[in-house]
Amino acid sequence: MLKLVRSLKDTLLSPSTYAHGMSATRSHSPPTPSSSTSTDEPVAKRQRIEGGLADGESNGVNGSSVPEAPTKRKRTLPYEKGMHLAPMVRIGTLPVRLMSLEYGAELVWGPEIVDKAIIGSERRVDPKTGVVSFFKNNRSVFECHPVEKPRLIFQLGSASPEFAVQAMKMVENDVAGVGLNCGCPKSFSLSGGMGAALLKDPERLCSILKALVGATDLPIDAKIRLLPKPASSASASPAGTPASPAISQDSAPASPSAAAPTPSAVLEPTEPLTITIPPTEHASPSEPTLPLVAQIFDTGIANLTVHCRTQEMRSREPALHDRMRSITEMGRERGVPVVCNGDALGGGKEAKWGNFQELCEKTGVSSVMIARAAEANPSCFASNGLEDPIKVVIPRLLRIAVATNNHYSNTKYILNAMDLYSSPTPPSREVNRDLKQRMNKAKTYEDMCAIFGISEEEVKRIRETGVEEFVPEWVKRRKEIVEAEGEP
Repeated sequence: MLKLVRSLKDTLLSPSTYAHGMSATRSHSPPTPSSSTSTDEPVAKRQRIEGGLADGESNGVNGSSVPEAPTKRKRTLPYEKGMHLAPMVRIGTLPVRLMSLEYGAELVWGPEIVDKAIIGSERRVDPKTGVVSFFKNNRSVFECHPVEKPRLIFQLGSASPEFAVQAMKMVENDVAGVGLNCGCPKSFSLSGGMGAALLKDPERLCSILKALVGATDLPIDAKIRLLPKPASSASASPAGTPASPAISQDSAPASPSAAAPTPSAVLEPTEPLTITIPPTEHASPSEPTLPLVAQIFDTGIANLTVHCRTQEMRSREPALHDRMRSITEMGRERGVPVVCNGDALGGGKEAKWGNFQELCEKTGVSSVMIARAAEANPSCFASNGLEDPIKVVIPRLLRIAVATNNHYSNTKYILNAMDLYSSPTPPSREVNRDLKQRMNKAKTYEDMCAIFGISEEEVKRIRETGVEEFVPEWVKRRKEIVEAEGEP
């Protein structure tokens, strides 16, 4: 009898039995009165608010345990609101992000940084400019500024839960959120198991997201592409649908000696950037991306952005907006905002230009992410329409770049990627060609600034001035954000 009692006691108190009992209790018992979250809330929303994962859950590809989730409430960001700057390599650096915020972008993603590139880097703060840089192997891997922090999201490339968390920890105190790139189709990402390669490995993808969600109180987001439909059900693009504008970071000259980019094949010198969105069609109930999206929502992420193209599609092919609605509806059911990316121009119905309202009505979203249109002219985020890149946008960007001591070669790359025809007053072909040639020949900031009427004396003054002077609208809005939400 004594042996039987001891055996029962050992069984009841064993760690495995206790863990199983606690898991069952958490899964089926009603919340205690002190719980701040109703069980009626979607699973992903509860995870995001409570910041926890059930005991025994795994976030590793081979079953590694999830870091203990923080006990304090998760921070939030307005993913579901307005227009956001997309993550773009070499384009989404500090000057463009600050310009985008100045013109009204709600959130800005930095360029993708691979986990191993930033792990082990040294954080340095420039006492003169305030710029925070992460140096590794004697070069800066990522730069940011405290003034953009409340709305800055770090875009991460990773194929490992462990490395992803280590990379996130490097920048955690300098950003407002972290996003995982699950859609880049470039070979360097695919070969490393990152980007769009994760779409074919849902277990790894979700393990990375769970690890990030469990390791920080920052909001975590993911950006994916649509999965291809089976060949039998794939449909051709609607007849007469115009191609997307040929504005891409790949079209910019790679060096000062490269030929000046030719005017867009879509844009005429007297026409603004436009994209026609085909009429709304009912989304197919067999949308192949939905099962993956459901798994992603269950990780506890704060937002999902969907690039409405498949991995095989190029930017000149029209985005598949008609496939978004079912994903948007699932996000609404799960309590996770969904952002639409692909052929977004900005503007909207009240602004009386662009296609923001059309996209929202067709896809069911309330926010969009803008890439190529922002690359062409960052003033696309302005509610009152595009500003002249030659007279206003480029001079403003140059002043911000000088004030933050942005690397000149990067600034030159950004300027060469801009489309001077994306303007309310587009230049003639001759003026465009002359400006591009002069910009390509400019060797220094002084040379480039002189082209746009900024003297050497002003360049010197700008170098002694804080960047806040050149983004006054954003500084005002930032103050309102901090007062309402507190300093992140």
